[in-house]
Parts: sequence; structure tokens; C-alpha cells
Amino acid sequence: MKTFEPLTFKKMTIANRIGVAPMCTYMCRKKDGVAEDFHLAHYTTFALGQPGFIIQEATAVNENGYISDYDLGIYQPRQREALKHIVESVHSHNVKMGVQLAHAGAKSKRSNVRIVAPSAVDGAEEMTLQDIEKAIFDFEAAAKWARMIGYDFVEVHGAHGYLINQFLSPLTNRRSDEYGEDKHLLLKKIVSVVLKEFDGPVFVRLSGTEYHEEGRTIEDTQETVKLLAKMGVSVINMSSGGVVAANIPLGPKYQVPLATAAKQVCSIPVATAGLITEREQIRSIIDNEEADLVLLGRLALRDPFFILKWKYDENLLSKEDVPNYMYRSLQASK
Repeated sequence: MKTFEPLTFKKMTIANRIGVAPMCTYMCRKKDGVAEDFHLAHYTTFALGQPGFIIQEATAVNENGYISDYDLGIYQPRQREALKHIVESVHSHNVKMGVQLAHAGAKSKRSNVRIVAPSAVDGAEEMTLQDIEKAIFDFEAAAKWARMIGYDFVEVHGAHGYLINQFLSPLTNRRSDEYGEDKHLLLKKIVSVVLKEFDGPVFVRLSGTEYHEEGRTIEDTQETVKLLAKMGVSVINMSSGGVVAANIPLGPKYQVPLATAAKQVCSIPVATAGLITEREQIRSIIDNEEADLVLLGRLALRDPFFILKWKYDENLLSKEDVPNYMYRSLQASK
């Protein structure tokens, strides 16, 4: 069954093609970006369910990068100490883990910091060239710290209307300098330094379309995908929307066609997510090569042992694969 076959990219092998999507929890209650006991339990529970990999929620690369006051950060020593504990716990269950490196830009709701963006929109300050160079440096430093912490891969968050996506989009990038003329420039510079600092797979999450007649289209994103593949990115994580409010056509597998479009222009693995909730949906996506990887979000939250139960029902799970108490629980659920 292809869904449960291993896959290797850039010397990292995942046990199956199902991952846990990055989902903000907003649970740093001290507003310091330091992971709490909740985060340890949260990610360890996912690991017990044996996904192929876990992508940690959006994690700020600097003080301006938080989406909210309650998000994780990676740029301070105390933050990294707590993250290392989480990674070690996930690894103890033989699951690969990566971190999504993020900068919210104009969408930051952080208190008492400068809100910066490519252009002065939605109350944000237009970034100076010095601001841009600092953001690039902070992504570079975050990639180095991710390697030191022990993450298996990193994901650059270039989707959902956050900073990198704001530079990519004509709706939010109104600059007249080189970053306005080449809207890929910030993405290229960030990915370049992350690839240099992180010796492992680098994912990039993109919004395939902005659902706006004057915004980026899937054809625009295909050009971005081709560029990233040439640069050496290992995985494209395809999502959509986020730059402006839009009528998103929500429905089962609604983002899968965007992933398929990305696959048409590159040979690297492409991940998809979004209202994928059933075994047969996952099986058909993988078997029909609509995407190479499926990320579970709310389903993983509701049932972190979804994969184990599915494998057990397919006679693909042995007693040696999981702790004895869990295996007996699976037997009792039949």
C-alpha cells in the first residue's frame, strides 16, 4: 500500500506518506515564545500515533515575526532549550520532526513591537533595506539553531499572507526597488541562506492561489515552484489564500488540485492538506499521484491514532511496532 511505504529525500527517510500539518496552538501563555508542558504533550501524542513526520507550528524567527503573543519562538536560548526537549521526545518514538520558520509581517498581532511589511499596508511600517536584511539574517540564524536543536528538516513559511507571501503578492508588495521589481527576491534570499545553514531537507509552504482576480494565481505559483526546485528545496507544501479576505471554495480535498498543478512542473515531492478526513481520500491522493504527501490537521487533533488504527485494520501493524498497551487498545477497538 503506497500510503504506508517509506519515502526518502535528501538522506531523510520517512516511514509513511502521512504527516501532521503545522497548526498554531497559541499556548505560550507567558507570551515569551517558550514551549510549555502543553507543547511537549501535544507533539509527543502525535508521535505516538506514528505519522511519517510532524511539522511544528509556525515558530517566530525574531521579535517581529510572531503571529500572536502566544506563539513559539526559536531566537532566544530559553526557547531553544524547550524545543530541544520536544524534539528529543518525538525522536524517542522514531518519528521525524521539522520546524516551520515564520515571520508574520503585517499579519502580526504581537503587542509592543514594530509591525513591518513590504509596503505600508494595514497599519504596518514599510520595511527598510536594513529591516529586510535583518529578516534574512534571522531566518539564516533560525536554520542554524534548528540544526543544533536536532530537527530533521525545516519548513520556510511562504504562505497564508505572512511576510514572504506579502513580498510575493502584487496585492501587498507595492515597492519600487529591487524587492518590488523581483517579487521572488526575498524568498530566494531566505531559501538560499536556509539551504546553506541547514544540512537536511528544506520544505517551503506556498499559497497556490490568493482567490483574488488581481492576486497570485496557480500559474504564478508554478513558476515559484520551478524556481525553488532548481534551488534545491526538497518538498513543496501547497496551501492557499491568506493575503486578503476571500471566498475560499472550502470542501473535501479543495487544495489537492493546487498540489497536482505543482507536481506538473517539478520532480520533487509535493504535500497537500485541507479537509482531508477519510482513509480513501488519502489513499486515492497518493495512489493517483495527485500529491506525494498528505498532511492531516484537525483529523490529527481529533484522532492522533488514526494512522495506527488504519494500519492495524490493513494488517500492516505488528505488536512490535507500538507499545504493548497501545496494541492491545487497538485490538479492543475492533
